[in-house]
Amino acid sequence: MEGTEGAGGAVAGEPGDLAKLRNVGPVSAARLREVGIRTPGELRQVGAVEAYLRLRRAFPAQTTEMALYALHGALTGVRWYELSPELRAALRDAVNRRL
Repeated sequence: MEGTEGAGGAVAGEPGDLAKLRNVGPVSAARLREVGIRTPGELRQVGAVEAYLRLRRAFPAQTTEMALYALHGALTGVRWYELSPELRAALRDAVNRRL
């Protein structure tokens, strides 16, 4: 995730392009499409953890924990850096349970 808010700061579930979601830019949107997530609704369906795992498998060198936070923020309408340390830890734990 580029760490920048998409145009308009939309929340997943609204119609439109992935790049319009908060925390998702054009590069991240393209990568999400490459791993089979083409719309904000599809991102909501798979969730942040699954989307992150798909990105991590496809783009291991480019996918950091910040991407996990950005995806969660895209789904909740929160900037990734505003997530609490406890929520970040819970997201990391959810990923680790899936590995």
